[in-house]
Amino acid sequence: MMRSSLHQPAGPFLADLKKADEERRNEFVWVHQEKFYSIAFVATGNEKKASDVVGTAFVNIFTDLKTVNPKKMDMPLWDWLSEFIVQACEEHHNKFSPPIPTAPRTDPSADGSAQMDWETTIILGPQRVKRCLVQLPDEQRKVFLLRHHFQLSYDQIAVVVNQAPETVKAWLFRARVQVVKCLGRG
Repeated sequence: MMRSSLHQPAGPFLADLKKADEERRNEFVWVHQEKFYSIAFVATGNEKKASDVVGTAFVNIFTDLKTVNPKKMDMPLWDWLSEFIVQACEEHHNKFSPPIPTAPRTDPSADGSAQMDWETTIILGPQRVKRCLVQLPDEQRKVFLLRHHFQLSYDQIAVVVNQAPETVKAWLFRARVQVVKCLGRG
């Protein structure tokens, strides 16, 4: 069985995947496709395009797997995998989206988000957090989920949502503030 923890070291897993038969490789795709699709749907906003982006990501994974040396992989599995879905999202935006605005859409210095690298810790339960997330503006909800659920970096999120990293930081800061306020209201 090709089960994996996204935090496990990539090297041993990829060594096993390189030797895997078609059934085990298909299982690998099945295990990770939902997460990839969720990220691709945030990037594209379209079911068909998201499926195409996911397909591209998996083709690129298996192409790279032919040449990668698992013994030299010193990173968690998700760090290696996430680059492929982010790269596929970037390819999609290069073909179908307008260029990233050169100036941030928001001023990160105005709210402190330029220096913000706070990780949200939720003790109050996922149902309350979900209720708070539903109340966020669409762009803030997307960046919050990409950061805290999918564990993407700011630069990766910027690629997925086709915005400047400063804009992503500002949206994420504002989302966190609203979630904390919402959780405080109970």
